[in-house]
Amino acid sequence: MRNGTKKRHETVKDRIAAAFIKLLKKRDYHEITVVDIITEAQSGRVSFYRNFQDKDDILMYYIETVTDEWLSSTDENYITLTRESLRPYIVWLFEHMYKHRDFIGILMKIDRLYLLENEFDRRFFARLGDTANAWEIVYKIGGVYKLFVYWAKNGYKETPQEVAELVGV
Repeated sequence: MRNGTKKRHETVKDRIAAAFIKLLKKRDYHEITVVDIITEAQSGRVSFYRNFQDKDDILMYYIETVTDEWLSSTDENYITLTRESLRPYIVWLFEHMYKHRDFIGILMKIDRLYLLENEFDRRFFARLGDTANAWEIVYKIGGVYKLFVYWAKNGYKETPQEVAELVGV
């Protein structure tokens, strides 16, 4: 795919994703149809189905985009985290996720938070490979994810720094 075509393709996907998220802020997940989404996105049915299979696919695209943004903003390798580097990592991750709290709230409301967990798993497990301490890494990643979910479900009352302090990192 040429650069111009790829950019246009991503723009259509971004418009569709933004339209769907906008609709989710006002309406129930199950009430929203593909026609509603493409009307809001000022796009066509062909564009929708060229890019997405269903509504969950749109959510996954958005989650992947946010995760790409997050991972590209650091040189920290979560595979090699140490006890000393865990605190800044948790703070940095939670600050990023807090920026997307409206979307996280939508995922919780429509019972699709598991899509975020699936993306975390996909990204993290892909990098594990033959890592000697894979069990420890999986343990840490699972703990950090569940810590985030607990923080989100409790309304983000604490700052990311306070969360890190509360768990002793």
